[in-house]
Amino acid sequence: MNIRLAQETDLNSIQKVIETAFPSEENKVISRLVEELSREITSPSIKSLVGEVDNQIIGYVCYSPIFLKADSGISGYILAPLGVSPEHQKQGVGSKLISRGIEMLTNDGTGVLLVYGDPDYYGRFGFKAEIGGLFIPPYPLEYPFGWTGMMLNEIAVPNIPVKFGCVDALTKPDLW
Repeated sequence: MNIRLAQETDLNSIQKVIETAFPSEENKVISRLVEELSREITSPSIKSLVGEVDNQIIGYVCYSPIFLKADSGISGYILAPLGVSPEHQKQGVGSKLISRGIEMLTNDGTGVLLVYGDPDYYGRFGFKAEIGGLFIPPYPLEYPFGWTGMMLNEIAVPNIPVKFGCVDALTKPDLW
């Protein structure tokens, strides 16, 4: 499998992955999120990766910057969403996309990576509830146990929990 940065021309293929990877009640919301993330311009930039086999996109992950409300000196990103086409699930595609993203963000000097998802799955990569608890998302979480994070680059954790904001595409309460 080849992993590379997503390009504008990949949007339709990414949308097909999302459409098949998520249940019908979720895929429209996530598909809209993916489209908004692909068009949003931020500083630092949103970074999306795709996994492809035989020039066909089979997986997608997006990393969006977060904006801390306190001067902690920590830069951060949130992983959302992650999708793999059903015929390629349980083959390590998602794991490879996450690992490559962690490597990319570490190399970029990012301090923290957060995710809102299955703690058993993301825990395999080093995401921890204790770290997630130090970063307060912009909206109340429907499933607080799924909020985890990991520190990158041996950055010191904040002394007290820090509120943060997100890119526009993620500032919708129904995503939380």
